[in-house]
Amino acid sequence: GVSIVLGLCCLVGLPSNIVVIISIACEWNRNPSLTLKLMLNLAVSDALTLCLAPFVLFGILFGWKLGLWSCKFLFFLGHWSLYVGVLTVTSMSVHRYHNVIKSRVTNRMILHRLERWHRRLPLIGICILAFAFALPVFFTQGLKDKDGLQRCQRKMESQSVEVTVLLFEILLGFVIPFLTMLTCYLWLHIGLRQKAKSSSLTRAPQDQEPRNQGTNVRTYKKRLVTSIIMAFFLFWTPVHIINVIDIVTTLTKTSHPDVHSQLKSFRRVYGDTNKTLALLNCCLNPFLCFLFKKCHKVY
Repeated sequence: GVSIVLGLCCLVGLPSNIVVIISIACEWNRNPSLTLKLMLNLAVSDALTLCLAPFVLFGILFGWKLGLWSCKFLFFLGHWSLYVGVLTVTSMSVHRYHNVIKSRVTNRMILHRLERWHRRLPLIGICILAFAFALPVFFTQGLKDKDGLQRCQRKMESQSVEVTVLLFEILLGFVIPFLTMLTCYLWLHIGLRQKAKSSSLTRAPQDQEPRNQGTNVRTYKKRLVTSIIMAFFLFWTPVHIINVIDIVTTLTKTSHPDVHSQLKSFRRVYGDTNKTLALLNCCLNPFLCFLFKKCHKVY
Protein backbone atom coordinates (compact mmCIF):
# COMPACT_ATOMS: atom_id res chain seq x y z
CA GLY A 1 0.00 0.00 0.00
CA VAL A 2 2.76 2.43 0.96
CA SER A 3 4.68 1.70 -2.24
CA ILE A 4 1.58 2.44 -4.36
CA VAL A 5 1.03 5.79 -2.62
CA LEU A 6 4.71 6.68 -3.02
CA GLY A 7 4.50 5.90 -6.75
CA LEU A 8 1.35 8.01 -7.16
CA CYS A 9 2.98 10.89 -5.27
CA CYS A 10 5.84 10.89 -7.76
CA LEU A 11 3.49 10.73 -10.76
CA VAL A 12 1.19 13.52 -9.53
CA GLY A 13 3.36 15.70 -7.31
CA LEU A 14 6.49 16.04 -9.41
CA PRO A 15 4.75 17.34 -12.60
CA SER A 16 2.59 19.68 -10.46
CA ASN A 17 5.64 21.22 -8.81
CA ILE A 18 7.40 21.55 -12.16
CA VAL A 19 4.34 23.43 -13.51
CA VAL A 20 4.52 25.79 -10.51
CA ILE A 21 8.26 26.38 -11.08
CA ILE A 22 7.69 27.15 -14.78
CA SER A 23 4.75 29.49 -14.08
CA ILE A 24 6.77 31.40 -11.47
CA ALA A 25 9.73 31.63 -13.87
CA CYS A 26 7.43 33.16 -16.51
CA GLU A 27 6.21 35.80 -14.05
CA TRP A 28 9.58 36.45 -12.41
CA ASN A 29 10.55 39.59 -14.40
CA ARG A 30 7.14 41.20 -13.91
CA ASN A 31 6.70 40.51 -10.17
CA PRO A 32 9.84 39.41 -8.29
CA SER A 33 8.18 39.74 -4.86
CA LEU A 34 9.12 37.90 -1.68
CA THR A 35 5.91 35.86 -1.88
CA LEU A 36 6.89 34.68 -5.35
CA LYS A 37 10.38 33.78 -4.14
CA LEU A 38 8.96 31.79 -1.23
CA MET A 39 6.59 29.98 -3.58
CA LEU A 40 9.52 29.09 -5.84
CA ASN A 41 11.51 27.92 -2.82
CA LEU A 42 8.65 25.66 -1.75
CA ALA A 43 8.12 24.21 -5.23
CA VAL A 44 11.83 23.45 -5.69
CA SER A 45 12.11 21.80 -2.26
CA ASP A 46 9.00 19.69 -2.89
CA ALA A 47 10.24 18.66 -6.33
CA LEU A 48 13.57 17.63 -4.81
CA THR A 49 11.80 15.59 -2.11
CA LEU A 50 9.68 13.82 -4.72
CA CYS A 51 12.76 13.11 -6.86
CA LEU A 52 14.19 11.18 -3.90
CA ALA A 53 10.98 9.16 -3.40
CA PRO A 54 11.92 6.46 -5.98
CA PHE A 55 15.02 5.64 -3.91
CA VAL A 56 12.83 5.18 -0.82
CA LEU A 57 10.38 3.07 -2.83
CA PHE A 58 13.15 0.88 -4.21
CA GLY A 59 14.57 0.44 -0.70
CA ILE A 60 11.17 -0.65 0.68
CA LEU A 61 10.58 -3.18 -2.10
CA PHE A 62 14.05 -4.64 -2.68
CA GLY A 63 16.22 -3.46 0.20
CA TRP A 64 18.91 -0.79 0.15
CA LYS A 65 21.59 -1.68 -2.39
CA LEU A 66 23.37 1.68 -2.82
CA GLY A 67 25.71 1.49 0.15
CA LEU A 68 26.06 3.29 3.48
CA TRP A 69 27.17 6.75 2.29
CA SER A 70 24.41 7.06 -0.29
CA CYS A 71 21.95 6.03 2.46
CA LYS A 72 23.22 8.81 4.71
CA PHE A 73 23.44 11.47 1.99
CA LEU A 74 20.09 10.81 0.27
CA PHE A 75 18.12 10.69 3.51
CA PHE A 76 19.90 13.82 4.74
CA LEU A 77 18.98 15.52 1.45
CA GLY A 78 15.37 14.36 1.81
CA HIS A 79 15.08 15.69 5.37
CA TRP A 80 16.77 18.93 4.33
CA SER A 81 14.26 19.54 1.54
CA LEU A 82 11.35 18.72 3.88
CA TYR A 83 12.66 21.20 6.44
CA VAL A 84 13.03 23.81 3.69
CA GLY A 85 9.36 23.26 2.82
CA VAL A 86 8.21 23.57 6.45
CA LEU A 87 10.28 26.71 7.05
CA THR A 88 9.11 28.25 3.76
CA VAL A 89 5.42 27.77 4.62
CA THR A 90 6.14 29.25 8.06
CA SER A 91 7.90 32.21 6.42
CA MET A 92 4.85 32.78 4.22
CA SER A 93 2.72 33.23 7.33
CA VAL A 94 5.30 35.60 8.84
CA HIS A 95 5.34 37.56 5.57
CA ARG A 96 1.54 37.95 5.58
CA TYR A 97 1.65 39.09 9.20
CA HIS A 98 4.47 41.54 8.42
CA ASN A 99 2.31 43.22 5.77
CA VAL A 100 -0.45 43.83 8.32
CA ILE A 101 1.97 45.04 11.00
CA LYS A 102 3.70 47.37 8.51
CA SER A 103 0.44 49.19 7.77
CA ARG A 104 -0.16 49.75 11.50
CA VAL A 105 3.32 51.01 12.49
CA THR A 106 3.54 54.82 12.71
CA ASN A 107 7.07 55.15 14.13
CA ARG A 108 9.38 55.67 11.13
CA MET A 109 12.46 54.23 12.87
CA ILE A 110 10.63 51.03 13.85
CA LEU A 111 9.19 50.78 10.34
CA HIS A 112 12.65 51.19 8.79
CA ARG A 113 14.08 48.42 11.00
CA LEU A 114 11.10 46.19 10.23
CA GLU A 115 11.58 46.72 6.50
CA ARG A 116 15.34 46.07 6.72
CA TRP A 117 14.75 42.81 8.61
CA HIS A 118 12.00 41.83 6.20
CA ARG A 119 14.23 42.30 3.15
CA ARG A 120 16.73 39.95 4.75
CA LEU A 121 14.12 37.36 5.50
CA PRO A 122 15.62 35.17 3.43
CA LEU A 123 15.73 32.20 1.27
CA ILE A 124 19.40 31.53 1.97
CA GLY A 125 18.65 31.73 5.70
CA ILE A 126 15.89 29.13 5.31
CA CYS A 127 18.26 26.79 3.47
CA ILE A 128 21.01 27.19 6.09
CA LEU A 129 18.58 26.64 8.96
CA ALA A 130 17.13 23.55 7.25
CA PHE A 131 20.69 22.26 6.75
CA ALA A 132 21.34 22.59 10.49
CA PHE A 133 18.03 20.90 11.36
CA ALA A 134 18.69 17.97 9.00
CA LEU A 135 22.35 17.46 9.95
CA PRO A 136 21.67 14.85 12.69
CA VAL A 137 20.14 12.58 10.02
CA PHE A 138 23.54 12.24 8.33
CA PHE A 139 25.08 10.89 11.54
CA THR A 140 22.18 8.73 12.72
CA GLN A 141 21.14 7.05 9.46
CA GLY A 142 22.60 3.60 8.85
CA LEU A 143 22.08 0.14 7.38
CA LYS A 144 20.17 -2.58 9.24
CA ASP A 145 19.44 -6.19 8.33
CA LYS A 146 15.69 -6.73 8.38
CA ASP A 147 13.65 -9.57 6.84
CA GLY A 148 16.73 -10.78 4.98
CA LEU A 149 17.27 -7.37 3.32
CA GLN A 150 19.37 -4.33 4.13
CA ARG A 151 17.33 -1.30 5.13
CA CYS A 152 18.40 2.33 5.31
CA GLN A 153 17.07 3.29 8.74
CA ARG A 154 17.85 5.22 11.88
CA LYS A 155 20.68 3.54 13.76
CA MET A 156 21.59 4.91 17.19
CA GLU A 157 23.43 3.07 19.93
CA SER A 158 22.42 5.34 22.83
CA GLN A 159 18.83 5.75 24.04
CA SER A 160 19.49 9.31 25.19
CA VAL A 161 20.78 10.29 21.73
CA GLU A 162 17.73 8.75 20.06
CA VAL A 163 15.28 10.54 22.37
CA THR A 164 17.14 13.85 21.93
CA VAL A 165 17.11 13.61 18.12
CA LEU A 166 13.39 12.72 18.05
CA LEU A 167 12.46 15.56 20.42
CA PHE A 168 14.58 17.88 18.27
CA GLU A 169 12.59 16.84 15.17
CA ILE A 170 9.21 17.23 16.91
CA LEU A 171 9.99 20.72 18.22
CA LEU A 172 11.77 22.18 15.19
CA GLY A 173 9.82 20.32 12.52
CA PHE A 174 6.31 20.69 13.90
CA VAL A 175 5.61 22.39 17.26
CA ILE A 176 7.48 25.68 16.72
CA PRO A 177 6.49 26.12 13.01
CA PHE A 178 2.84 25.28 13.72
CA LEU A 179 2.60 27.65 16.69
CA THR A 180 4.29 30.36 14.62
CA MET A 181 1.83 29.92 11.75
CA LEU A 182 -1.16 29.80 14.08
CA THR A 183 -0.07 32.93 15.97
CA CYS A 184 0.66 34.91 12.79
CA TYR A 185 -2.63 33.99 11.16
CA LEU A 186 -4.65 34.72 14.30
CA TRP A 187 -3.09 38.18 14.50
CA LEU A 188 -3.59 38.58 10.75
CA HIS A 189 -7.28 37.73 11.13
CA ILE A 190 -7.66 40.18 14.04
CA GLY A 191 -5.83 42.89 12.07
CA LEU A 192 -8.04 42.41 9.02
CA ARG A 193 -11.19 42.48 11.14
CA GLN A 194 -10.13 45.71 12.84
CA LYS A 195 -9.22 47.24 9.50
CA ALA A 196 -12.58 46.20 8.02
CA LYS A 197 -14.45 47.62 11.04
CA SER A 198 -12.65 50.98 10.88
CA SER A 199 -13.11 51.28 7.12
CA SER A 200 -16.81 50.42 7.36
CA LEU A 201 -17.31 53.29 9.85
CA THR A 202 -15.73 55.81 7.48
CA ARG A 203 -17.30 54.50 4.25
CA ALA A 204 -20.19 56.37 2.66
CA PRO A 205 -23.48 54.53 1.89
CA GLN A 206 -22.83 54.76 -1.86
CA ASP A 207 -19.72 52.62 -1.40
CA GLN A 208 -21.79 49.50 -0.70
CA GLU A 209 -20.48 47.52 -3.71
CA PRO A 210 -16.74 47.93 -2.90
CA ARG A 211 -17.54 46.92 0.70
CA ASN A 212 -19.13 43.68 -0.49
CA GLN A 213 -16.14 43.07 -2.73
CA GLY A 214 -13.79 43.66 0.23
CA THR A 215 -15.82 41.19 2.30
CA ASN A 216 -15.44 38.56 -0.41
CA VAL A 217 -11.68 39.13 -0.50
CA ARG A 218 -11.45 38.80 3.29
CA THR A 219 -13.53 35.61 3.19
CA TYR A 220 -11.21 34.19 0.54
CA LYS A 221 -8.15 35.06 2.62
CA LYS A 222 -9.70 33.45 5.69
CA ARG A 223 -10.38 30.23 3.79
CA LEU A 224 -6.86 30.23 2.39
CA VAL A 225 -5.36 30.73 5.83
CA THR A 226 -7.48 27.91 7.28
CA SER A 227 -6.52 25.55 4.46
CA ILE A 228 -2.79 26.17 4.94
CA ILE A 229 -2.92 25.58 8.70
CA MET A 230 -5.14 22.51 8.36
CA ALA A 231 -2.98 20.98 5.60
CA PHE A 232 0.16 21.38 7.69
CA PHE A 233 -1.58 20.03 10.82
CA LEU A 234 -3.25 17.05 9.09
CA PHE A 235 -0.18 15.87 7.19
CA TRP A 236 2.51 16.47 9.79
CA THR A 237 0.71 15.51 13.02
CA PRO A 238 0.73 11.74 12.24
CA VAL A 239 4.41 11.98 11.24
CA HIS A 240 5.34 13.31 14.66
CA ILE A 241 2.95 10.99 16.47
CA ILE A 242 5.17 8.22 15.09
CA ASN A 243 8.16 10.10 16.52
CA VAL A 244 6.44 10.26 19.93
CA ILE A 245 5.76 6.51 19.71
CA ASP A 246 9.45 5.98 18.92
CA ILE A 247 10.40 7.95 22.03
CA VAL A 248 8.04 5.93 24.26
CA THR A 249 9.27 2.69 22.67
CA THR A 250 12.86 3.62 23.44
CA LEU A 251 12.12 4.64 27.04
CA THR A 252 10.10 1.47 27.81
CA LYS A 253 12.65 -0.98 26.45
CA THR A 254 13.86 -2.11 29.87
CA SER A 255 11.20 -0.78 32.26
CA HIS A 256 8.04 -2.03 30.48
CA PRO A 257 8.95 -4.77 27.99
CA ASP A 258 5.28 -5.60 27.22
CA VAL A 259 4.48 -2.02 26.25
CA HIS A 260 7.74 -1.87 24.30
CA SER A 261 6.80 -5.00 22.34
CA GLN A 262 3.31 -3.72 21.48
CA LEU A 263 4.59 -0.34 20.37
CA LYS A 264 7.31 -1.98 18.31
CA SER A 265 4.67 -4.09 16.52
CA PHE A 266 2.56 -0.99 15.86
CA ARG A 267 5.63 0.87 14.59
CA ARG A 268 6.52 -2.01 12.28
CA VAL A 269 3.07 -1.88 10.65
CA TYR A 270 2.53 1.89 10.45
CA GLY A 271 6.08 3.26 10.52
CA ASP A 272 6.33 3.99 6.80
CA THR A 273 3.19 6.15 7.01
CA ASN A 274 5.32 9.16 7.94
CA LYS A 275 7.20 8.98 4.63
CA THR A 276 3.91 8.74 2.73
CA LEU A 277 2.24 11.67 4.48
CA ALA A 278 5.27 13.91 4.04
CA LEU A 279 5.19 13.20 0.30
CA LEU A 280 1.42 13.75 0.15
CA ASN A 281 2.03 17.19 1.63
CA CYS A 282 4.53 17.86 -1.16
CA CYS A 283 1.80 16.95 -3.67
CA LEU A 284 -0.68 19.37 -2.08
CA ASN A 285 1.72 22.32 -1.83
CA PRO A 286 1.58 23.19 -5.58
CA PHE A 287 -2.17 23.82 -5.25
CA LEU A 288 -1.57 25.96 -2.16
CA CYS A 289 1.06 27.84 -4.17
CA PHE A 290 -1.56 28.76 -6.77
CA LEU A 291 -3.84 29.93 -3.96
CA PHE A 292 -1.01 32.06 -2.56
CA LYS A 293 -0.43 33.48 -6.01
CA LYS A 294 -4.09 34.45 -6.38
CA CYS A 295 -4.24 35.84 -2.86
CA HIS A 296 -1.04 37.82 -3.43
CA LYS A 297 -2.71 39.62 -6.32
CA VAL A 298 -5.54 40.87 -4.12
CA TYR A 299 -3.37 42.09 -1.24
